[in-house]
Parts: sequence; C-alpha cells; structure tokens
Amino acid sequence: PLYFSLNKPRSGSILFSRLASPLFMTYSPPLNIPKVLLPFTRSTRINFTLEASEGCYRWSSTRPEVASIEPADQDERQCSQKAVVQARSSQPTRLTSIIFAEDILLRCDAIVDIIHGIQIVSTTRELYLEDSPLKLKIQALDSEGNTFSTLAGLAFDWTIVKDTEADGFSDSHNALRILKFLESTYIPPSYISEMEKVAKQGDTVLVSGMKTGSSKLKARIQESVYKNVHPAEVRLLILENILLNPAYDIYMLVGTSLQYKVQKIRQGKITELMMPSDHYELQLQNNILGPEGDPARPVAKLDQATSTVTALQQGQINLVLGHKNILSMGLPNSTIYVVDPGYLGFTIHPGDRWVLETGRLYEITIEAYDKSSNKVYLSDNIRINTELSEEYFEILKSSLNGSYHYVKAIKKGQTIIDAALTSVVDQVCLTKKCVHTLPVPVRNQQEVEIYVPIILSPSILTFPWQPKAGAYQYTIKAHGGSGNFSWSYSNQAVATVTVKGVMTTGSDIGVSVIQANDVQNPLHYGEMKVYVTEPSGMEFTPCQVEARVGQILELPLRINGLVNIETSEMVTLSDCSHFDLVVEVENRGVFKPLQGDKKKQTTKPYIFSSAYKTNRDVTTLVVSYAHGHVHLSASITIAAYLPLKVNPSSVALVTLGSSKDMLFEGGPRPWVQEPSKFFRNITAEDTESIGLSLFGPPTSRNHFQHWVRVSCKTLGEQVSARIGNKPTVTNPFPAIEPAVMKFICAAPSRLTLTPIYANPQLDLSCPLLQQNKQVVPVSNYRNPVLDLAAFDQQGRKFDNFSSLGINWESTKVSLANIEPSMPMELSLKEDGSGQKKMHGLQTVLVHRESGTTVLISNLHYSFQYEPLIPVSATIELILVEDVKVSPSDVTIYNHPDVKLLIKEGSGYFFINTSIINVVKVAYQEAQGIVYPLFPGALTLMIHDLCLTFPAPAKAEIYVSDIQELYVRVVDKVEIGKTVKAYVRVLDDSRKPFLAKYFTVMDLKLRAASQIVSLVPLDEALDDHTAAFLVHGTVIGQTSLTATVADKNGQEINSAPQQIEVNNFISNCMLSEILIMITSEGGPQPQSNIIFSISDERIASVNSTGLVRGEAVGNGTVTGVVQAVDAETGQIVVVSQDKVEVEVVRLVAVRIRAPITRMKTGTQMPVYVMGITSNQTPFSFGNALPGLTFHWSVTKRDILDIKTRHNEASLQLPSKYNFAMDVYGRAKGRTGLKVIVKALDPTAEQFHSLAGELSDEIQIQVFDKLLLVTPQVDAEQILMSPNSFIKLQTNRDRVASLSYRVLDGPNKVPVVQIDERGFLNSGSLIGSSTIEIISQEPFGINQTIVVAVSPVSYLRISISPVLHTQNKEALLALPLGVTLTFTVHFHDNSGDTFHSHNSVLNLATNRDDFVQIGKGTTNNTFLIRTVNVGLTLLMVWDTEHSGIADYVPLPVQHAIFPELRDMVVGDVICFSTTLINQEGLSGVWSSSLSSVLQVDPRTGVAVARDSGVVTVYYEIPGLLKTYREVRDF
Repeated sequence: PLYFSLNKPRSGSILFSRLASPLFMTYSPPLNIPKVLLPFTRSTRINFTLEASEGCYRWSSTRPEVASIEPADQDERQCSQKAVVQARSSQPTRLTSIIFAEDILLRCDAIVDIIHGIQIVSTTRELYLEDSPLKLKIQALDSEGNTFSTLAGLAFDWTIVKDTEADGFSDSHNALRILKFLESTYIPPSYISEMEKVAKQGDTVLVSGMKTGSSKLKARIQESVYKNVHPAEVRLLILENILLNPAYDIYMLVGTSLQYKVQKIRQGKITELMMPSDHYELQLQNNILGPEGDPARPVAKLDQATSTVTALQQGQINLVLGHKNILSMGLPNSTIYVVDPGYLGFTIHPGDRWVLETGRLYEITIEAYDKSSNKVYLSDNIRINTELSEEYFEILKSSLNGSYHYVKAIKKGQTIIDAALTSVVDQVCLTKKCVHTLPVPVRNQQEVEIYVPIILSPSILTFPWQPKAGAYQYTIKAHGGSGNFSWSYSNQAVATVTVKGVMTTGSDIGVSVIQANDVQNPLHYGEMKVYVTEPSGMEFTPCQVEARVGQILELPLRINGLVNIETSEMVTLSDCSHFDLVVEVENRGVFKPLQGDKKKQTTKPYIFSSAYKTNRDVTTLVVSYAHGHVHLSASITIAAYLPLKVNPSSVALVTLGSSKDMLFEGGPRPWVQEPSKFFRNITAEDTESIGLSLFGPPTSRNHFQHWVRVSCKTLGEQVSARIGNKPTVTNPFPAIEPAVMKFICAAPSRLTLTPIYANPQLDLSCPLLQQNKQVVPVSNYRNPVLDLAAFDQQGRKFDNFSSLGINWESTKVSLANIEPSMPMELSLKEDGSGQKKMHGLQTVLVHRESGTTVLISNLHYSFQYEPLIPVSATIELILVEDVKVSPSDVTIYNHPDVKLLIKEGSGYFFINTSIINVVKVAYQEAQGIVYPLFPGALTLMIHDLCLTFPAPAKAEIYVSDIQELYVRVVDKVEIGKTVKAYVRVLDDSRKPFLAKYFTVMDLKLRAASQIVSLVPLDEALDDHTAAFLVHGTVIGQTSLTATVADKNGQEINSAPQQIEVNNFISNCMLSEILIMITSEGGPQPQSNIIFSISDERIASVNSTGLVRGEAVGNGTVTGVVQAVDAETGQIVVVSQDKVEVEVVRLVAVRIRAPITRMKTGTQMPVYVMGITSNQTPFSFGNALPGLTFHWSVTKRDILDIKTRHNEASLQLPSKYNFAMDVYGRAKGRTGLKVIVKALDPTAEQFHSLAGELSDEIQIQVFDKLLLVTPQVDAEQILMSPNSFIKLQTNRDRVASLSYRVLDGPNKVPVVQIDERGFLNSGSLIGSSTIEIISQEPFGINQTIVVAVSPVSYLRISISPVLHTQNKEALLALPLGVTLTFTVHFHDNSGDTFHSHNSVLNLATNRDDFVQIGKGTTNNTFLIRTVNVGLTLLMVWDTEHSGIADYVPLPVQHAIFPELRDMVVGDVICFSTTLINQEGLSGVWSSSLSSVLQVDPRTGVAVARDSGVVTVYYEIPGLLKTYREVRDF
C-alpha cells in the first residue's frame, strides 16, 4: 500500500498523482510523495525533501538542470533514506525531471512550472478582540489548477488595504495587525523563521484584531517574473467577544419568566454589558405557535428594559442579539420553547448518588422536564412542594420556588423525598397571590439511603520492618457505609490492601494511607494509616505479676517503633508475630509458656499458665531481641500461688458447745521484693458469740496453710479471710485472695435415721437413701446399721453435734433392738461436696424373724446448756427374705409391649445382664422391668440394692423373634358343621411361644373366601396354642392362613391350609364324559387289571380303565388283578382297589381366578369350575356331546383374553376353552364373564335342561410402580418361602465378589446368603436388601432387593413357537411333535417368582393321546403327541394344595389332505402350514420309499406299491409330524 506524508507539513501544499508504473505492482518501500510540483523562480531556490519509509538509497536525477537531488544525512555506505530536491530550471516553462532512488528502484517525478494564481487559505473569516492570532497561508496553483507542493522560501508582500465595502465599519487600517511568529507563541516552519530574520514575509503570516470593524488583507509575490499574477485578498471581520447568558436553548412553562444577560470578554475576564445598549439589542423572532395556539398572541414577550422574556403560550420563538449598526455579524442567539411539564427529576451534589452519609451537607435540586425529556427552566414564580423527612434531614436553606434545598443528613436509614410541581404565580401580582394551579400536578419520588460515616478499625497500625514483602497481614474492619467497599492504598511499597480489606505490608519503611470507599457512593470513604518502622524500644507494661495456680498470667510486652525522627514520636508496634524473641525463665517449674496473641493492638505476646508445684514460686522472665544493629531486652518478676480454699467450703453448722476446725489453704505468698507488705486478715461477724484462734506452724515458715478453730459460744455467723500483698513498684497490681466461711451455731430441730446399705458386688447405693423413706426393708438375717444425722430448722446437716446424747427405743424387741453394749459411733464422712459431716452409726440387732418394728431415737445435751426442745426420729423396719426368681428359665417375645416384672425382695434392684443390647432394664414403682430389644440368650443377675446378701439372684432369659407359624386343621368340613383350627407361633428355636404373647402379635386367622366363618375360642389345648372354630357355610374350597405382625409391623403369614366344604365326598363327572382310571402298586411287573362298575346304567368302563358317564347317579369302579393258583387251578384275586364315581348335571359354573387384583403387564390362568371343588375341568372338559365356552370382558382395553397355548401360535376353538389366559393391559376395573353352552341341550348335561350357564367376576388391574424421576427400572428378586437360588453376575470369574444382607439391627432379614452367592429364604415373608461387592481397581457396590412372598398361583406355558404360513393360527397341537411345558409361579399381584420350593405333580384324564415326561428342570416337562384326540392336563403343587392349573391338549393331524385309501400310481400333493422361523418349509420323507415316494422339497408323493406307510414332515431342530397312509 502507498501512504503519503510531508516532513514539513506547514511549508506548502502537495500535488498528489497516481502512477501507473509496473514498479508498484510489487511491494517496495514507498516515498513520501510520488510527484513534486515546484514553482519556477530566479532569485530563490525552492527545496523539497523526499523520504523513503525504510532502506538506504543512492539518489539521481535525469535532468539536474531542471531539478537536482542531494542526499541528506548520508552514511558511510554513501547512501541515505532521504534527499532534497531543488528547482533549478532557468526557463519559465513546465519542465520535468525523474528522480530515482537506487537499491530497490524508486521513482519520483519532479515538475518545475510557472505559478498561475495564488489564494489565501484560512479556517475562519471572523476574529474576536483579544483572541489568539489567526494563521493565514497562501496556496499557489498552476495553469491546470494543481496545487504546488511547497512555496518554502518564496517571498510575499502582505499588506492591509482599505475596505471599500465596509458597510459602516470603522477604518480598516487600525482594526487589524500583522504579527511576526517571533511575537507569538506559535512555532513556525524553519524557513519562515529564517525569512523573518532578514525582514521578509513568506507564504504564512499571523494576524490579530485590534478593534471591531472590517479589514481587507492583500498578498502578492515579490518575484518579478510573477508581477502579472493577481494578488490574493481576504476580508476579515473583527468582532467583540459577546456572550448571551444563557446561551443555550431554553424550555419554559407558560407564565414563567427568564432574564437574559449580555456579556463580553475583555482582558480575559467576563463583564456584563448593561442593557439596553447603544450598540446591541435583543429581539424575538420566528414566532411558531403550538398545535392549539392563539394566533393573536405571541409565544413569549420581551421586556427590553429588563431583558426579561415571559412565556405566554406553548410554541417556540428565537431570541436574537443584534448590532444596531451592522446587519449580519454572527452574534449569539437562543431558541425559547414554551412547553408543558412532563415529569420531575432529582439531582444531588456532591456525589450525584442517592446514597448519603450522616453529618454531610448536600444540595438537592428538583428539576422539571417536558415529555421529550428536555430540561425546563424553573423560574422563581413556580411552586414545587417538596417533602423532606425531618427525621432524616436538617434543612438549612431552600429556594423560593422549592426546587433547591441545602440539607444535612442526620440519621441512618431509608427515606423518600416527595416533590410535586403544583402551580405558577404571576410575576406582576405576587402581592395579590395570583396562583395558577396546574390541572394535574407533576409528582415524583426519590428513594434515599443514608448510612453512618465509614470508620476503619484500627485507625493506626504499626509494624516492624521486615526485608521480605508480605511479612505481616491484618484484616481491617470497616464500620458504617453500605457495607460494600472498594479498597485503595497510597504507598504500595509500604502497605497494600485487598478487596476484602486484608492489609499486607511491603518492603519499605514509611506510611501508607488505606482507604475504603463506599461502592454505592465513592465520595464516602474511611481511612487509616499503616506505619512500617524499625523497633527502637522494648518494655513490659504494668500488669499483674501474681497468678493463682491454673490461671493464665498475661505479660504485655510493648515494642515501640520510631515514626518521626524530627519529633521523636514513638508508637507501639501492632504485630510482633515475626519477631525472633528469646525468652529466658529463671525457674522453669513455676510457669509454663502458652501461645500468646501477638497481633493484638496492645501487644501481649507472652501468656503463661502457672504450673507451680514446688516451694519455689517466684521466677524472673527475660525477653531479648537482636537483629542487625538493633538490640533490645526487657525483664519482669512473676510469682504463682495456690488458690485460697477453706474447709468446710460452704457452711459449717455445729451445736452449742461444739467447734469446727477450718483450714484456709493457699493464697498469695509474701512478695519476694517487698515481703513486709504481706498480710492475712481473719475476722468474725460477732467476736463474742464465736471464738477464733490461729494454730499450726509459724506463719514465717508456712504461708500455704492457715488453721483457724472456731468455737460455738452463742448464736453467730460469718467468718472471712483476706490474704495478699499491698501494691509496690514491682508489683503494682497485687493479687488478693478472699475467702468467706459461714459458721452457724444452732440447736437441732430434726433427726434422720437411714439404713446403711453395703453391696459387696456393686458400688451402688439404695434408692431409699435419696427418697428418705421411713418404712424400709431390711434383711432378717443380717444386722443392719442405722445412720443418724442432725439438721437445723432450715434443713442443714450439722458438721458436729458431739455435745448431744442419744436414747434408743424399739416397739418390738423380739424382732430388733439396740444393745447398750453396742454404742453409737461418731464419725466424719464426706458429703459429696468435699465437706465432712458428722454421722452417728448405730448397729441394730435382728433375730431372723419377719415382721415390722419401729425404732425411736431421742436427743439431750451432754453438757450443761439450756434444755432442748424434744427432738426424736423414728424409722419403721420391715424384715424380709432375700429376692428369688422363679422360674429361672423363661422365653419372652421380642416386642416393645412385652415386659418381665420382678417384684420380690425390697423392690429396689440393680439388674445386670451377661450380654448387652438384648434387653433393656427399667425401674418403675419399686419394680424391675425387663424389656426385650433384640433376639438372643442372656443371664439376668438381680441385685437387691436395699438388702445385704452374698450373691445375686439369676435367671436365664431367651429373647426371640417369630420364626414361623402354622395352622393345623382337617382338610374337609361338611356344610353346616364345624371343626377346630389350631395355630402355634414358633420362636427361633422352633419352640412355641406362650399364648399370652398372641395379643401383641396381633394373631389372626383368615379365610381366602367367605365359604367358611371363623370364630376365635378362649379355650385352647395348652398355653402355646390358639384355637378357632371353623364353620362351613357354602360348598366350595378355600384356604386358611394365619398372620401375625412383628414388632416392626411387618406381617408374617403361615403356609395356606386347604379346606373344602362339601355335603359328601366323591368323584364327580358329567354324563357322557370319558375319564381314565389309573392304578399304582399291585404285582410287579404289573399284570392286566380287570375293571368293573357296580351300576352300568350310571357309567361304563372298558378294559383300559376308561370310564364313560351314562346317567346321573353314583357308582363304584373296581379294579382287580387276578392270578391262577398253580396247585388248585383256581383264579384268585391278588390285588384290588375301588373308586367312587358320581355322574352329575352341572347346576352352575364359576370362574376360578387365583387373584382378582393384578399388575399391568402380568398374566394369569383362569378356568371354569363347577359348583363344588370336585367339579373340575376333568368333570366336563371332554363331555360328549361337547360344551362350548365363550369368554368376554366388559372393558376391552383393560384385559386381554387369549386361548391357552397362544404363545405357540395356537388359537383353540371354543369347545376347548374351559381354560384361558388373562393379560393385564391397562389400569382399571373390568368384568370377566364366561358363558358355557351345551351343543345338545337334550343331553341333559345342565340342570333343569338349561341351554347355557354363566358366571362373572370383577378383576382390578393396577399400574406397576415405576420411577419417573430418575427414570430407572426398580426391579427385585421374588422368592417363595423356604426356597433358594444361586446368584450369577456378569463379573463372575472376572472379579472377586462378596455378598451380604444389609437389613438393619431392628429388622429380621427374610433371606440369607453365603459367600458363594447362594440365596436362601426362610419362612418369614417380607423384603431384604442384598449388597454385592465387586473387588475391582475402581471398586463397585450394588444392592438388590429380595422379596419373599407366598405363591398364589401357577401358570403353564408351551414352547417352541409353531410358525405357519400366512401366520394362520393352529387349532390343535400337531400329531407327533414334542413340546416343552413350563410352569411359572406368581405372587398375589401377578409377578413371576425367580425361586420357589414347589413340588409339581400332574395328571391327565387319559394317557393314550399324549406321553408326558419330566423336563430338564423341576418346573418343566415334555409332552409328545402320539394320537389324535383331546387330553386334559392338570398340574398342581403338592406343597400348597389348591394351587393348580388345567389346560386342554387337543391333538390333530398337521399334514393334509386326509386320505383313507390310495391306489398304486396315484399322485398326491401333501401340504402343511408349518414352517420354520425364517419362513422356510421343512423336509418331507416317507417311512418306505418303495411304497410311497415323496419329494423332500415339495411334498409331492407317488404310490409305488401297496402297504401302509407313514409320511413325515420335519423342520430340523424344531418339530417332526407325521400321517399314516394306506395304499391298495
């Protein structure tokens, strides 16, 4: 890129041109100008400097005679970056020379031409008196109008000529003056300065105004060659510096006035020009009315006498200042807008923020604005009502119009300034109060926050100098203000501060001022000073030098620093934390140093704890400091003493004639430096009633113990002591220890007798000691000891009553008495507070008899004092046997409402257990109560606290939770009759609980249906059994389940016990139905069985045991095994058995649904039953003629009904649909209905020749619980009671796994798991959490919830899926296939069990159509279809009677067509709908290809010979079906 500049910008103009040279296509350092236009001269050489932006060049000119080039500032390489071009042409014509700069070739055209014309260039044509000079410059042009690059050095004549067009201005010769640059402060170009030195004028001059008027200035070229070039002229106006105040546009309200002022500037000062003036006048012009203005009236009027403008109506008008003699002079003017007020604004000074500070003065201004936000001039005749709270402001001054207020903030808080512009008052009738109220006053409010001034604490900080910056830090507290501050500092080298007010010292000595400015108003600030100086002195300030042992002695060490050398001002250093002080202690056993606070303002770096343990209680502490040339030290003497204690410590109470020895121990010792100041004062309140005497070692030897004997003469109180030293110079604050002891002389008013209980095993006292019982039990085997104590009228115990005598009496000497040979012993005992009280110990003699006696004690004085008021004490003793526990072995149920009571003995026990946390022991109303907590066995030891005995009583306690419960009842009850059901609850050892716990267990017996009623019985077989009366009400089958609730409220169920209500027991079947009777046992190998029936009119039986019902009635089928006796030849019966057969008509049907509430997404089987439990699908499922079963639901979107085996793509016809599968689809309640129709109503299969029977039940489907937030699956393992499962994870054999149950201590887990992952469930029902820990580098713990629930029903599914062409459903099982039947177990909500303990059993109504065998697992079995026909299958759980399922197994041919006979040579196309999962057909084959040849792919067969052949169709790995064909 090209850029242009001039090294001499003031020397002239530059001619610019664009060069189209190829040189500029690539980058090269540019010259400052590509073309130079220089004027032709003869007398003067015109120079111009060329300069490249970079590089060093050799310069040359193609025509030196036109323009020469000379290098400037040439270096040693004979090159330069710039050169001077000089015009040298001698011909007055246009000539050009090319200037080259050689290194990278640069070019510049130097043109020399004749000047064609000149002109004067200026920034203005008007000058103001006393204003700065105006610079004028000449610009020269060639004939084409191009500007010459420079006129430097060319001489001009500048003259002031007369202005013929002055138009009234004064003479031009004295109005303007031409100045030299030397006479001004302007810096001229160098060539101008050189020309002025030789009295020449160049192309630039300065002019200044002398007086007002007009002047013309002319300039011409002195060069003779240019004598024909016309001079250049310029006309200048010289004006006074006139100002109009206000000079800006004004916005006024109607009725307001504004006085204008005319001012002028003379000699740097503004002076007012009196108006009206001889030369100037004000005029209103350009009257523009508002939208609704009155044309007859102006917008405003002007009073010339006062220069006052008054607004009359809305609009705008111009105020012009004009000269009376000059028409146009550009004098100032102003526009006046008359507007309506729009809103009010508020301003405050200083600060311009509405966050104020108490104590400060502020100027509050209310400003008015129009609707366009233009500020309105507020004249004195407007009225603004301003409300300033006197609580927060003190108003010092206010303006007349209410727009200005000078106030002082006086209180912290928040307030509101309310202002309203209400009216305008006429100026001419102020005395008449002509007030024009605004129709709608203009109002506004301003919220103000006032804070107290900001104060920084501390105000001064002084720190010792450290060479390292940042050695000291201190958090400066700022109080007041808004609480949000910005921190600053004045000297960074001395101290800085963070935004949180943390000060840090620098590396220099000096002072730094720290300021905290309020962020909400920076005008508000607080400041403090930080001094950094060298330490110059050290001393301990006067302080306490004596300390009690255990107390802390603070020794304030003051380190001073010099802050002002001239004034020698000293200050105390604020922080000595970095001082390396050396501390020396004379005796180290007296005090131990503690960490002191070295950052306090009053520096206390040394804190000592008195550890005085020897007689040497005084020591000297010396602290020294040395750093460089500074050496400081200070010493102090300190002492320690034991606290002054008195024994007794609180109150001493004695009887008349007794005394008390008091020991005052400890206190200050004589001050080592002034021992004469030591004193000890012991005084009594009444010296006549109390005798005082000091005794013990001399005080000079021992100042630790002060013995005082106080004797009781008469009534008196108060003994006090004060021990210490008087103030000295070295001990200005001596420690004085006072001690006060209350000494009372009184007569006894009450005696107490309490037995002394001593337990050899336990350090425990009898509760009777605290309860003050007057009737107390004692052992009749051991002599008790009574404790006698004396009390005064206020209940205080006597310290000494040795002046009293005691007389004893007993009401039953045969039980207990006091022997004179066993006198009362007086002893002093601690009362628990460290004070010794006198006790009288009297032994009572007992005689091993039980009963009650009363002992009486009476008082009298042993010395000659005034007689006592009779005082006695009695105690009633109950002599009892020792405590015993029976039975000694007991089991209790673990429940908070169960408790074991201990009532024998004295009733006050301490019960100890061999194991903690199994039971809880409580005491209530003289009873011991044992509450169970957790299962376990323990030994209970019962200590009688109020009887002395050699050993505690023991009892073995077994606390147990409920392990299981069971119901015992017969399985049949005749309708209308009753049987008894018995329930037992077993503990953890499988022993029955006592029946008394059944209430807290909430034992209940429930029936699954209402066909029986249950009534609890009061009588039972024993103490461990609950009995219930079961009454059969409706024929049918149900189950009984016992439930209890454990202490956590978790319900535990027993295994269901099946019970059937019937009128008689028999095998039921419909007429015209087939059922096969099977046999077990008999001779082995089994011989042929001969079947017969008692009444062939009822039913018939064939040789295979297939029974066919013929008519309604009962019969007996007998099966016998016969053999021939080898000796006699007679036929004998080897084995036989009988079975009852009943042929009935169906009276009604009912739907057998195992549950009536199921989750969405679950399924359950339902089937049709008769009116009794014997009328199962075996009774009518294969009736001839057949029955049809039609199912429906009332709401289709809630339940789906599908035929059995639908999962294998079978769709059974209605004649097989006595059993169906029900699927829960959506939440809701719906009815499930079945209609059973007879194909031939005349066959009398239904009661009363009914054509159909029906039943309907209600089923509730509820949503499965899902987590919405977070959206995760909450799954669990479902197990039946007493089952197990092996857990397998994806980390098996990869990581080390461990398992454990996470249930808490208050919950009994329902499962157990071992280290191999075998999960076992017990008999309890509930849920537990299993934690699986995977030991991996990253570690992982996961939990699984395991639920244990009883099995509610089972369901049968079939596999594999049978695929057909076009997805056509099969109507029966194909002949010859082998299928797997899987039994699934579900709980009462439809969830599938993962583990169970069920034992499956199965039966069919006949065994000639299918073959059944066990599968690979316990819950699977295999079925192979071998013949065409219908078989009914029943599967049930032998462990849980009543849990069963029935399914039809119809078998049909799957190969078509059905051909009875074929002729040799016939061609037949066999087909089937069965295909594999991918939609491919199977393989066809023949058992004898010589008889029937079959194409394996298409199934086309050709009969080749006669015979019987079997055609096979096989889908490899899935199924193989067949059909028999006969050829003729």
